[in-house]
Amino acid sequence: MASTLQQFSKRNMIEQQSINGKQVWLKVDPYHVHRSNPNIIPTEYFTATYYLQEPANDDTNGETIKEEDGGPKLFESPVAALDYARKQLERMI
Repeated sequence: MASTLQQFSKRNMIEQQSINGKQVWLKVDPYHVHRSNPNIIPTEYFTATYYLQEPANDDTNGETIKEEDGGPKLFESPVAALDYARKQLERMI
C-alpha cells in the first residue's frame, strides 16, 4: 500500500495511493455541522473525495463518497474517511 501526501492548494491535503495497481488520490475535508446547542459533539465531521486522475487546481474531477440519500457520507475522523474510501475503491477498481 504505497501512498504519498501532497499539498493541494493552501488548505487541502491529498493522499495518493495505489489500489489494485491503479493510482488514485484521496482527499479528506472537514465538514462542519451546525448544532443548536454547541455543547453537543461532534460538530465537525469529515468527508472523503476520490480522484481517478491526478487532481487539477480546480478540484472538479473528484467524486465525494455519498450516502444512499445523495448527501455526503460523514466520518468522525480523517482516518475513518480514508479507510472507508479505500475499501470502496478496492471494490470498484
